[in-house]
Amino acid sequence: MKLVHISDIHINADPIAGQNSVAAFEACLAHVEKRHADADAVVISGDLTHHGKREAYLKLREILAASPIEPILMIGNHDHRETFKEIFSDAPVDADGYIQHVREIGGHRLIFLDTNLAGNHSGRLGPKRLAWLSAQLEESQRERKPALVFLHHHPVQIGVLATDILALVQKKEFAAILSRHRDTIRHVFFGHCHMSLSGSIERVPFSAPRSTSHPGWPEFEGRLAYGHGPIEPSYNLALIDDTSVVIHTIEYRLDDRIEWEPLTGGEAGTVTVPPGP
Repeated sequence: MKLVHISDIHINADPIAGQNSVAAFEACLAHVEKRHADADAVVISGDLTHHGKREAYLKLREILAASPIEPILMIGNHDHRETFKEIFSDAPVDADGYIQHVREIGGHRLIFLDTNLAGNHSGRLGPKRLAWLSAQLEESQRERKPALVFLHHHPVQIGVLATDILALVQKKEFAAILSRHRDTIRHVFFGHCHMSLSGSIERVPFSAPRSTSHPGWPEFEGRLAYGHGPIEPSYNLALIDDTSVVIHTIEYRLDDRIEWEPLTGGEAGTVTVPPGP
């Protein structure tokens, strides 16, 4: 399975941190179309807009209508749930009205969570949403179907104060669910941090891409400050088979600047591995 993970596109009419979020997302989408149109799924894991405004969702809908790519849309802390549902009226919701659902793709169960709480930038998974997640994973376990879990907020401290104060509040509860189902969950995908990240929680691996709009720079000295500057935006490309999950960071704006050196002769030949002792 090939999966494209984009996050934090922050569609907005005005520049953010000196960056044009619309142009940046359009360039990202064009690169996905050019290089990975065969992807089994394209996921945008929240912060679709910068202020949750109706006109921003309309602009996003316009951009997507002009592209053959049909991404799975999630919401983040900068989004407005009801406005999103108004503009993207076919978005799947659960029984409680949250923007979360399950899809079966490539022999896996993809679980999409809604961590939005109106008026707050930190993430929430209250009792209903945690119970919903547990139920989906229990079903995956019964069916022996591997699961991939997606959410917007980071469910683990990353060591960057300005980001960690806005993390998922229910980190312990989420980690406990991962621990119970670590044999079922193959990977956790999130965004929110605007930085390229990887690691594990309860021995379950995770990854996150940079924002396409205004990528962040990690600050490890305890200052309450957000770092931004000449950082390349990115999306992640996940290559998943029965035995491995490989995550690539794609800095898509560099694509036209890459030089390719053809391999010839022995360089492209068969490599002979000598026998061991």
